[in-house]
Amino acid sequence: MTRHTTIMLLKKDNKLLLGVKKRGFGMGKIQGVGGKVEEGERIEDAAIRETYEEIGVRVTKMERMADIVFDNLYYKGIPERHMMHVFVGTEWSGRPIETDEIKPEQFIISELPYERMWCDNEHWLPEVLRGNKIEAWFLFNEHDTFTEYWVKKLPEECFSRIADEDVGLKGTSEDPTSFVTKEGARAVLLNEKGQVALIHSVNRGWYKLPGGLREKDELIHENLEREVLEETGYRVKNARALGYEINVRSHWQMIGKAYIFLCHTGEYVGKKPMEDEVEDGDTLEWFDSFDAAIAALESVKLDEIGFYGAYFFTRREIDTLKYAKREFDRN
Repeated sequence: MTRHTTIMLLKKDNKLLLGVKKRGFGMGKIQGVGGKVEEGERIEDAAIRETYEEIGVRVTKMERMADIVFDNLYYKGIPERHMMHVFVGTEWSGRPIETDEIKPEQFIISELPYERMWCDNEHWLPEVLRGNKIEAWFLFNEHDTFTEYWVKKLPEECFSRIADEDVGLKGTSEDPTSFVTKEGARAVLLNEKGQVALIHSVNRGWYKLPGGLREKDELIHENLEREVLEETGYRVKNARALGYEINVRSHWQMIGKAYIFLCHTGEYVGKKPMEDEVEDGDTLEWFDSFDAAIAALESVKLDEIGFYGAYFFTRREIDTLKYAKREFDRN
């Protein structure tokens, strides 16, 4: 089980409003304002609620900048997995007040007291304050220090946005702002010969890049590694973030956001096909070039398949491979 929490960093000009934790977990440390996400609560709503409860201000403009996992973090003597969702708030109403939980303090960003904060802060907080969206992972121990960690930037360029009309379909009049957003990771996976991988669903008649939806308790980079391993049997190496793609499926009232990574195959550890993969006749196929893989996708007879989602993910994979080819050639 993963414990989800939020942290709000209130930023104005070159100053950051933080707080001294007065009781409970992390007592005495300086940190952002936040707390636990309640069951069924949206992460964004939890961040706003916790900020109001702890220092009496209502955040009106904010941006989610980081997801950070702390594995083996000892909470009340028990090692747990914590996922902290970090927001930067730039507009709010009300004056910060001291409560039983937090004593607010303002600091000049260039003079942040990292020695009074959790030991991980100096590794990820500067990236966030530079405006970079990141993921980070820390492996802690019973001494509240970590033994391993990584900090990675998320891709910030949206290279493709696909709606019904872009794939020759008629959309609905529904307001997209009410749609559910589902995130995931996709891999443009190259083997040692430079060939490009596609998953061919023989019984369905379509192709996909390796990848899938993000699970609730995992980071996008973990999502990438898990999905590629499950679908191809390979571990990934040298993963490079390229950008992300958005598709707005109005008939399903959902928005898909796929983070795209250019990767190479690492160790082959084998795979056990899942029931739906057997049913679909999924096979891993390698194409000698980006153009050959694109041609395979363009050969899919979407009107004969007649599956709404296939119009979107086929176009997504074509756009992705064209973009990846340009980036690969350029670098």
